[in-house]
Parts: sequence; C-alpha cells; structure tokens
Amino acid sequence: ATSSALEKSGFDPSCCYVANRHLETCQILQNRLPEKNVIHCTAAEALTPTVADTGSDDDATGTDFDDNPSFSDVDFSAYYFDGCGGFVPHIVGMMTAALIRPAASPEQQQRKTTAVGFSLMGGNRDVIEKELVICRALAIIARTRGMRTRHVLDDPGRYGIPMEIAKTEKGTFTSWMLLEED
Repeated sequence: ATSSALEKSGFDPSCCYVANRHLETCQILQNRLPEKNVIHCTAAEALTPTVADTGSDDDATGTDFDDNPSFSDVDFSAYYFDGCGGFVPHIVGMMTAALIRPAASPEQQQRKTTAVGFSLMGGNRDVIEKELVICRALAIIARTRGMRTRHVLDDPGRYGIPMEIAKTEKGTFTSWMLLEED
C-alpha cells in the first residue's frame, strides 16, 4: 500500500529502497521498483557494508557479493519504517541501523534534515504509548548526531501537508518526524 501511495503521488520509484524480511513482499515490490532497490533482509542487514562495499579483497566466505547487496553507500534523506505487528523494538532497531551508521561516508555523517516515518499496525489499543517510546528513542538517536526531532503533524502546513490529514487510516497508525540540526 505504501509503494502504491508513493507512485500515485509522483514519487520516482528509482529513489525508493526497500529491505524486507518477507520474500513474497520483496517479489511483489521488485515488479514496482528497480529490482536492485529491493533486498530480502532486515533494515540492519541492508545498511551494513559488505566486504565488496569496503573494497576488501579478502573473501573468506566465498560469497558472491552480487547476491549480497547493501544500501550502505546510499545517502538517504528520508526513511520510512513499516512496523507490521506494532513491535516497537523492531522499529527502534531499524531506526538505529539507519541513523547510526559507523561506516558512513563524511557526506552521510553531515547534519542535514532527515525525514523519518513509521507505521504501527495491530494492537492499536496501546498505539499512543508505542509511538511515545519510538519518538523518545528517535530523539536519543538524533542527539547522538547533534540533531533534534520535530513532529511533522504538529505543524502540517509548514511542510505542505493538508491540515485534515489523519494519523490513522484503515487500522494503520503513521507518524512522521524530522531530524534537524540542533
């Protein structure tokens, strides 16, 4: 549903990268996005440099790196984390892997505005507490980068978002934050 919404809004599919633990979902997305932009793995795995990314000739495992891609060299300006099942530690883990990247290039380490979105599905009775835990974790991550967080839907007009936008649609709760230089 997210990829469909992005396409309908005119988002360039070549700028969308997906790491997903579900093979069937990856296969569907590879029909909508460039195949190289969809990796069957976790976000943490997708953002970890492979030996090929580091330029090392030491291939002790015999791995074919064409089959072990990575997004570690991509300089993202926005992240969206799909929290199917509403399990907060998975979302916080994905954010940590994406935003605290020790092998990041100097360009990636620069303090620049970064959009971070996440969705929570399932278990909506405690969704407010889950959002709070995730937003607090993101604030801690931001501080490690000399940044602060700003909740986009607190002032949607500032970002060109309609004032009537809802955080929950069809059982999915979505939140967007900005990381900005402190």
